[in-house]
Amino acid sequence: MSLLKFVHCSDIHLGRQRLGGKLPDSDFARAFAYIVNYTLDTGADALLIAGDLFDSPNIQPPFLQQATACLRPLQEAGIPVFAVEGNHDRATVTGESISWVRYLSDAGILHLLSIPFTPEGPVLTPWDLQSRQGSYYDFKGVRIVGSAYLGAGTIRRARLIAEEMARWDRKEVAAVIMLLHAGPDYIVQEGGGFSKENLEFLHERVDYLALGHIHKPMMHGGWAVNPGSPEHVRLEECRYDGQPRGMAVLEMDPALPEPLLKVEIRSLPRRKIYTLRYDCSPHGNKIKRAMEGIKEDIEAAVRSKDMEPEAALRLELTGAVNLGRIRLDTEALAQYLEEKIPLQAVEVHSGALQPTRAESSSHEGPEGPPSREALELAAIEELVANQPLPGLEGEAGELARFFYQLKEDVRNRASVQEIRERLECSPLVSRLLSQTEELVQPEAVVAAARDRREV
Repeated sequence: MSLLKFVHCSDIHLGRQRLGGKLPDSDFARAFAYIVNYTLDTGADALLIAGDLFDSPNIQPPFLQQATACLRPLQEAGIPVFAVEGNHDRATVTGESISWVRYLSDAGILHLLSIPFTPEGPVLTPWDLQSRQGSYYDFKGVRIVGSAYLGAGTIRRARLIAEEMARWDRKEVAAVIMLLHAGPDYIVQEGGGFSKENLEFLHERVDYLALGHIHKPMMHGGWAVNPGSPEHVRLEECRYDGQPRGMAVLEMDPALPEPLLKVEIRSLPRRKIYTLRYDCSPHGNKIKRAMEGIKEDIEAAVRSKDMEPEAALRLELTGAVNLGRIRLDTEALAQYLEEKIPLQAVEVHSGALQPTRAESSSHEGPEGPPSREALELAAIEELVANQPLPGLEGEAGELARFFYQLKEDVRNRASVQEIRERLECSPLVSRLLSQTEELVQPEAVVAAARDRREV
């Protein structure tokens, strides 16, 4: 038995800035170092990185140093690293500019796999030692193939790649691992993605599909796996902490008819994030000391949880509040809790607050006053319905909720990267882009070229 072990990770996001730097960027380097050390300590044969090693294509030197320091021990131990570029690693989907992941590959620290598209279709080439470029690498009986982030055309382009892979002689290629920076929104029926059954077009060619992009852990059929982000890229990701998340460990034997033997998603240490929901209603219509009362209540609730000082808190404010009487300063509330408890960082969300009866009486229905969220959603939905987007004419409700989330991101001072992620992960945006891409879609060029060949 020629048993091989691989460690698969994704979405490391070195260089990520959270809450204005209140949470240290070293969290991401520490998580990545843990994965590397696990790879070394367990004697794994290779490390797989399915995209987004970095948080931005324009990283600062310290974050490149973090990546080099983490990966160098693997290079010294002779353990190869196979990687693809994610949407955060490079400036454009087409990837014309050289990324820092490419720099690491050129330096011999990792092997960056990529599949270029031409008018004839995707071009899959073997790894070239001199140029240090290629689409696949034959490693101990396993062919490791990788594609960078493919954008809104992920489904169609992945099918074209699979068609090219079908040309391989499986007598010569015993087992195949594919790295693809795409997650459940594109692959599994979740948030508008296509059905699980459609994964089979890849499963016919691939024994293990190493996914990334979506930070939630996912395993489909025991062979298509997204391990989830090792560290909390956004604080809301703490809702995934109840399940294994951070890296996947797989064992393969390319000599067997079914090479994939075992896959397991494993957790790793990460900064503790607590979530607290507080109902502001008891103080919602007071004139005096309302904000002081809210602060005192929340402080008491936080202290009862005995949170460690290095932890972060995601605070969600709910209930009915008369915003005409109460000056609700979420930034001041966060700073107060950080200093008073103390805590490393506090993120306050007030999107679920409702207007008091006095504020909303003109909009009140038979079930009482609508929430602020309901009022704003209704207004946005009316605008969307009156100005439908191409291909999304029947999705006014979903679009309204999506635009509301974007509005809340801006109101809560989300970073540019966080807003960009919401856009890139939205199946609605993907469908809209697919509509606008039809005239210039490379697949249409490929189909036309094939038709010409057949004629």
